[in-house]
Amino acid sequence: MKKVLIITYYWPPGSGPGVQRFLKFSKYLREFAWEPVILTVDNGSYPSIDQSLEQDIPNALHVYRSQSFEPFRWYNLLKGKTSKNASVGAIGLQSRSFFQRLALYIRANFFIPDARVGWNRFAIKKARTIFKEHDIDAIISTGPPHSSHLIADALKRIYKKPWIADLRDPWTTVFYNAYFPRTESAKKKDKQLEDLVLKNADSVSVVSQGMHDEFSDRANGISLIYNGFDDADFKGLKKVKNDKFTIAYVGNFKPNQNAVLVWECLKELGDKNAQFKSDLNISLTGNIDSSVVNSLQENGLKEHLSIEGFAAHHTAVQRMLDASLLLFVIPVSERNHLIITGKLFEYLATG
Repeated sequence: MKKVLIITYYWPPGSGPGVQRFLKFSKYLREFAWEPVILTVDNGSYPSIDQSLEQDIPNALHVYRSQSFEPFRWYNLLKGKTSKNASVGAIGLQSRSFFQRLALYIRANFFIPDARVGWNRFAIKKARTIFKEHDIDAIISTGPPHSSHLIADALKRIYKKPWIADLRDPWTTVFYNAYFPRTESAKKKDKQLEDLVLKNADSVSVVSQGMHDEFSDRANGISLIYNGFDDADFKGLKKVKNDKFTIAYVGNFKPNQNAVLVWECLKELGDKNAQFKSDLNISLTGNIDSSVVNSLQENGLKEHLSIEGFAAHHTAVQRMLDASLLLFVIPVSERNHLIITGKLFEYLATG
């Protein structure tokens, strides 16, 4: 069986779509005659923790962890982040104080391509151990963080192995870059790194047709591999019926996803139909921005609102199943046609 080294910053006990994609790949790759070997970070800066995901790691899987220099932690302290679950995508929208603006400027111009770049030299050192202990046939890197691709680029040059760069989000055109006060030199450097990866990788895989179109004429080869769902996550689960009409959203809810028109429509329906108003329940699971909560309250929906907070993945899946209607909101941004989140496929799996 051939072996593939998978370089991924996000790995259990971290959670979220960045973890799910290659956690599931590693679970099933052996069925396609490839044995994965994982290179990840030790004690990473994860937006959220889900210890239950560690149960999904195959028993025989080799997982190597390296230390990392994490300027992102200092950045969070300087920024004055109030929630450990705040995401990069919401940074620009939340930065208002002097220290927040300063932190944002530092993040945008000194951490290129991203704030996880301090992991790279440690990861390359750990990879040398992996290549000594395993006969690696190929390399896969996944980003964001896109600095992971720079690790793979270095290893390809050293060991002459074929390399696939997997992009789960756009790089220089990702929507939250619009909120970063980047200098022209920082933008140029980031674009050079993106071009380097697309040029040097033997192939590129992406998660949406929009990303495929964006990179197809710049990559040596490109494949569209959508995110998906794991049937095993739904095995044994049954929908729990209740008397409420439950509209559920599962995942981080950022300011640029605030579904104001939906809230206004729900208010209007409730004003016209007392039974609908009585039955309505709005369930939000995840890190919910205060602007979303404020909009719901302004539309008189506070008494119908249940904010569940972060939940383990199996609990989140159960809440998807139990919902009467699932809410899916793409962030408002200039290039949001590039976005297809992993949540969509699990929503579809609920039937």
